[in-house]
Amino acid sequence: NTPRVQRDIHRKFYSVARLRRLAEQRYLADPRRQDLWVALQACFRLFEANGPGAKLSIAPLAGDLFSATAIGSLADCTLGNDVLLGCLRSLGLYRHPDSGQLIRVNYAALNVEEFGSVYEGLLEYEPEFTGEGHELHFGFRQGDDRATTGSHYTPDDLVQPLIRHSLDHLIAERLQADDPEAALLELRVADIACGSGHILLAAARRIATELAVVRTGEEQPSPPAYRAALRDTIRRCIYGVDLNPLAVELCKVALWLEAHIPGQPLNFLDHHVKCGNAIVGFARREELGQGVPTAAFKTLPGDDKEVAAAFRRKNKEDLQHQTQASLDFTPELRGHLEAILEAWQSLSALPEQTPAQIDAKKERFAAFSQGEHAGLLRAIADIPVAQFYIPMVPGNEAKLVTDGEFRGYWRGQLAPQGHGADAARALSEQRRFFHWFLEFPEILEQGGFDCILGNPPYLGGQALSGTYGHAFCECMRWRYAPTGLSDLVVFFLRRIHGLLRGGGFTAIITTNSIVDGDNRRDGLEQVIATGAQINMAMRGIKWPGTANLVVSLLALHKGEWNGPRMLDNQPVETINTFFEEGENIGAPNSILENHDRVFQGSIFLGDGFLLSREEAGRLRASDPRNAEVIMPIINGKELNNEPNQAPGRSIINFRDWSMERAQAFREPFSIVEGLVKPERAKSKRKVRRERWWIHAERARGLHDGIQGLPRCFVTGRVTKHMNFSAMPTDIVFLNNCYVFTTDRWDLFAVVQSTLHEVW
Repeated sequence: NTPRVQRDIHRKFYSVARLRRLAEQRYLADPRRQDLWVALQACFRLFEANGPGAKLSIAPLAGDLFSATAIGSLADCTLGNDVLLGCLRSLGLYRHPDSGQLIRVNYAALNVEEFGSVYEGLLEYEPEFTGEGHELHFGFRQGDDRATTGSHYTPDDLVQPLIRHSLDHLIAERLQADDPEAALLELRVADIACGSGHILLAAARRIATELAVVRTGEEQPSPPAYRAALRDTIRRCIYGVDLNPLAVELCKVALWLEAHIPGQPLNFLDHHVKCGNAIVGFARREELGQGVPTAAFKTLPGDDKEVAAAFRRKNKEDLQHQTQASLDFTPELRGHLEAILEAWQSLSALPEQTPAQIDAKKERFAAFSQGEHAGLLRAIADIPVAQFYIPMVPGNEAKLVTDGEFRGYWRGQLAPQGHGADAARALSEQRRFFHWFLEFPEILEQGGFDCILGNPPYLGGQALSGTYGHAFCECMRWRYAPTGLSDLVVFFLRRIHGLLRGGGFTAIITTNSIVDGDNRRDGLEQVIATGAQINMAMRGIKWPGTANLVVSLLALHKGEWNGPRMLDNQPVETINTFFEEGENIGAPNSILENHDRVFQGSIFLGDGFLLSREEAGRLRASDPRNAEVIMPIINGKELNNEPNQAPGRSIINFRDWSMERAQAFREPFSIVEGLVKPERAKSKRKVRRERWWIHAERARGLHDGIQGLPRCFVTGRVTKHMNFSAMPTDIVFLNNCYVFTTDRWDLFAVVQSTLHEVW
């Protein structure tokens, strides 16, 4: 406590602080130095096979987790110490949203299941480079992948019921086999929209638990026995597909981490977890024989009508001259299929105990994927699907292939080369066509998967064509005929059912709308008509996470089911396509008198149309005429959650006016021009790009129906409790509302009655 001691302490603290500042300013954060990046790469090399880690007794991991290929072009770049330390700091620390305090991230406590929340978060942002003068800056902007694809991390509370009512039945059956270990390892389980792999991981754990019990004879196997069983389960039983390459990589990492055994390399998973569009392409080889459909040449926005008409006519003529509707496989094509199957079986049987064996399997897989047999059949399979996507405009005629030319490729009279085959191949890579009988030949040849679990994306209505394009929608109508333009989950359900073997199960998370109208007709009723039966349904479950969703759970058995059936956790005799107890009685018939009485609300497409209450008040005050184009707006959330159901915002609405008329309202038009026009310029639909000042889908029938009425009746499109509310007609209703275009209270009494709600 003496002054001298205090001076010494102060000097020491000052010296340490000064050294730290010097280190940060002149060494660690010096952009002229890159030694920390080199050191990090050297650290990763310790885990490579035949790397320097062997001298330090570090077992190689193999796989691609720490390889230079995992970071792509960054492997050949250098990063300054300031950049690298900034990245590590951002990864290692986060600021508490309330206190603002910096807190260290505890990665040791991160569960593998939480990769899903990482994936969900990454979909919120898109990386971008911006230039200012001669400087290039990297940053992030708000992305729309999560919103447009309906992707959400699946909580475990929803996963376990899926497994219990599907996979558990199969496991119980396999445990009764003469060789239960072999029977369990012959299970084939898939998720065709696997995301970060949470559902696949839960399924693998369930199988591995029983496998470890069988192997050890113990009710509680030791951790090493369980981990060995899990590694074998993932290597043999688990398959995944996702459209997003990032999801595929995260899924593999999750499976790697869960199944890693110290001292052994990571599993080879590239042939089990793949990137592709699971619903665009052929499931079974027999489908390929249908040839090129005339529906592929339907005139779409952006197509030239004369070019499209000429190819429709040509394709019809080609089909009329054919003696058989469906093509049989020629001996040559059958030989290619047999070669693919043999190569796949050989690949699957390769061991994975050492890094050298992993490398050998990787090389064999590359040879299989790029080989002559798979390449030829993939080129032929791409052609019918690609015709939906190739723009039919002058100059593209050589890229379009009609059925007559396709049959030439089929019979071996023509090699799949030239402009048409090249265009199809390029589109296949761009759109990620996925032909299941080529990607997983052994499974499809044996009848299909035993169990398919998942949480397929939800997207319907105008959002489907707006996100994936009209070509995708027409392809879906053809591939899953008879069907209309239903919710995306309907197409996943149809594809899943087509991939199952007889006696297999599917269990998925779906929207409540799966039992409504066209979705029920195109999905559940089509599947049930082929002999499937519902063995479990749970209705109206609030999503456990932050997503504003109400979902249903569904489990189906392909074929007759004599086991238990559960509806909302209660045993029942039968479950119909309305998720009710009882036999299927079919869809009700529409009453023509009620045609055009209820409408979905508007889709404005452009947040620049929206105004806060304050902004709307200012615009009305600055020019009273602006009140004509500024209207209150209400959505389903406000209908269901605001006690007085008062609109919280306003919207600029130029109805279907010409640009000249809209320009008369100078300030509102200027706002829309500055904020909406750039966003609408990215739209795939020409009319939305050119008429950017008008709402994308303004629900003309709705506005005509309420014209002159003092009120109408509105309900939320997604709602747990059906409830119609009387609302004034000078409001813009959004597309998550349904509007009953009448002012009659007697009709309101009918639709609001318990009788109508039950019906």
